[in-house]
Amino acid sequence: MKIKKVIALTAAIAALLSTASCVTIKVDVPAINVPAISNLYDPDNAGGAGSSEAPASDNSAETQAPSQDETAAGEQPATQAPATQGSSETPATQAPAEAPTKAPAGEASTKAPEKPAANSKPSTKEEIINYYVTAYNKIATEGKKITRTYDNTTNYKGIVKIGDNDRIKSLCETLMKQFMKPNNDVLTKTAKDLPPVGVTKLSISPSQISSAVCNDKGSYYEVILKSTGTDSNYEIDSVAGKGSAGVIGPLLRTEDVTGAAGSLIKFEGLHAKYATCTVTAKIDKASGHITDFVFNSPCILHFDKVTAFIAIKVENCDLGLLFEQKWSVAY
Repeated sequence: MKIKKVIALTAAIAALLSTASCVTIKVDVPAINVPAISNLYDPDNAGGAGSSEAPASDNSAETQAPSQDETAAGEQPATQAPATQGSSETPATQAPAEAPTKAPAGEASTKAPEKPAANSKPSTKEEIINYYVTAYNKIATEGKKITRTYDNTTNYKGIVKIGDNDRIKSLCETLMKQFMKPNNDVLTKTAKDLPPVGVTKLSISPSQISSAVCNDKGSYYEVILKSTGTDSNYEIDSVAGKGSAGVIGPLLRTEDVTGAAGSLIKFEGLHAKYATCTVTAKIDKASGHITDFVFNSPCILHFDKVTAFIAIKVENCDLGLLFEQKWSVAY
């Protein structure tokens, strides 16, 4: 029994030391002098014939127990090590997974672009139109001097359809001469006189414009807007500030035609059919002010019926007119 107690004590101490070293806890264990197991057996004190077998069986049984305890104690760190490594790997595996899916990375491509500077070049159709409208509407409040520097009307594409009656032709030629003459007089006007006439706060949507172009000219931008009318699809009877031709340039007024004809000619079914009207504006980059305009408005003046001298009648007459104007604005 003395041998078994010593062996058990030795195994317990060994297990304790093994466990303490595995969990990395520093424990001060007093030194114990344990004699070698082989020296603990005294054949003289054992006595009997079976004394040689008992130690062998006891030694075998007791030495296996510490081996199992040591194995169990030794396996404990082995099972904890992967757990420790796993816990240390968990943040490492989560960090890379979160980095690419974080909101900032996804928002980089969907974030709205910064608003361009006031003098940056507009590029899209909508940007160019808005740029022009903003500059145009400044004229009424900031323009100091508005001047018409050029005004002219010419025959558009040689269109003159007035029948074969000589007297009608003569009257139409007189009418054309009254309209078709250049006027280079520099006239000071107001914002209401500027095309579109009577409109001081302009509004244009992209659907009203067929083309919008902005050219960089150094210190200013040249903006060119075109209406939706064409020679094969006219815009009929446009009104200033409305439609397409009506937001671009000068329009033909019915009273101008009837007033010029006087009582000699009676017009029935008078219509103004507009092809592609154009405005070219020079806009200063620094201030955003329009300093110069050039307007071109081609128009087909159509009459369902023209009666001259009561007895002479002509139907479906067409007269092509091109209105050209130049304006300047000082601030």
